[in-house]
Formats: sequence, structure tokens, C-alpha cells
Amino acid sequence: MKGDFFMQPIAKLVTRESPRQILAEDFNSIGELPIRGGWGYSMEDACVIDKNDPVVPAGVPFDVVGVEYAFVEKRIYEEMIIFREEGQKFSGIKWSLLRQRLIYGAYDVLEFEITAFPESEWDALQKEWEGPNGIRDPSFNIEAHLSRREASKVRITSEFWFEIASTMSADARPEEK
Repeated sequence: MKGDFFMQPIAKLVTRESPRQILAEDFNSIGELPIRGGWGYSMEDACVIDKNDPVVPAGVPFDVVGVEYAFVEKRIYEEMIIFREEGQKFSGIKWSLLRQRLIYGAYDVLEFEITAFPESEWDALQKEWEGPNGIRDPSFNIEAHLSRREASKVRITSEFWFEIASTMSADARPEEK
């Protein structure tokens, strides 16, 4: 089932517009996230989460984890679908947290495993599964299908750096020297 095509590697996003602007334009349902800074590939490019941003509703507890996970999801979609050319997009995208660490009391670094399928492979697997000779057919070879599915799956790990100093209470921050 492997196609005779080459999938471009997953590249880091480099944009003129800020991640905040791009995500707000591409995902209207989330509105503006209370973020500034970069795409979060490194400490220098960290996505800064700002609980004092004007878009944060007053009197509501700030959900830093919710902002982090919204950013993670949308950056993955930007990298694997939106910023890719036709024939280079991915489907069936899933991610799971591998590890999280706090650095200098101000940076929350999340490392995710991301799995996905080249769109053409995903479509072929779906047709095979749902087709007339698919899962509802007693002769369907589920082991062979799952083997093809696993062989088509792309796995990557990716880090997401968040500067979260504004979300930390004053006594939780390390002393400045």
C-alpha cells in the first residue's frame, strides 16, 4: 500500500505573522490565545503564556494547561496539514505526552509523540476498512490490515517550550540573582 511518493519532513514553522495571529485566523473557534513569542521549538523561541493578557476573562481561574494543550494541538495541525502542500498532508493525527519538565521555574517543556498517516495512505486504509470487503466481511484479514496500517504510520517526537512565568505565584518563582 506504500505509495511511490516522497513525504517532505515535518519542518519547523517559520512565519512573518505571530503564532497568536496565525492560530486565531486558522482556528476561529478558539479565538485568540493569551500568548506571544514564538512557535515553542526551543527556549529562545518559547511560546509565552500570559495570564495578564487582555483576552483572559477577569475573575475566571486561569487554565495554563488548557492554553498549552490548545497550542500543542493547533501547532501540530499547522505543521502536518495547513502549512503543507497538497499530497504532503497527514491524517489520523494523534499525540501523547511522553514527558514534561520545568526548567528554571519559568519554562514548561512538553515532549509529545505524534503519530499520523500520509493522507493517501490514510484514505486507502479507510477504504479498505469500510469497503464491501472490509471489516464487516467475515473473510476480512484484520491482522494484514493492521500490519499495513502500522507500516504506514509516521512517528515523530516534538518538544513544545512554554514560558509560564506570569502564571507562577511570586513564591513559586526561583529567586533572581
